[in-house]
Amino acid sequence: MRLTPRSSRSLDLARREALGLGAAEIGTAHLLLGLAEEGRESGDPLLADVDPDRVRGLLPLRRRAGAPPLSPCAAASLAAAARRARGGAVDVAHLLAAVLGYPSSSAVGVLERLGLDAGHLWVRAGADVAAPTPLLVRR
Repeated sequence: MRLTPRSSRSLDLARREALGLGAAEIGTAHLLLGLAEEGRESGDPLLADVDPDRVRGLLPLRRRAGAPPLSPCAAASLAAAARRARGGAVDVAHLLAAVLGYPSSSAVGVLERLGLDAGHLWVRAGADVAAPTPLLVRR
């Protein structure tokens, strides 16, 4: 899977955040946090309403050492983002749309706790990519 520089940076930030929080695995909430941090750095308006500090405050702090692997839902999100990219490089919009495509994911839960509409963000992210709208599946 090829990633754009911004997507790669988002994943690096997600890994760093998960490691800093002592998470057992990198979940979709960590991916959302990485995307929000990258968006703040790059000035991307897509996640302008998502405050990384507030997201971080909603995630549990644990005491765990070592690099965490991707959670099954985060791994599925990356695979879905690659499908959305249709052989091209996975951009942040592909990744965000894929992360939000799982309504029961931790990322969607975090957005709901922040009072943000995950469905609206999903539509906005999907509008930024030329991929068909996926079926939302509840897991």
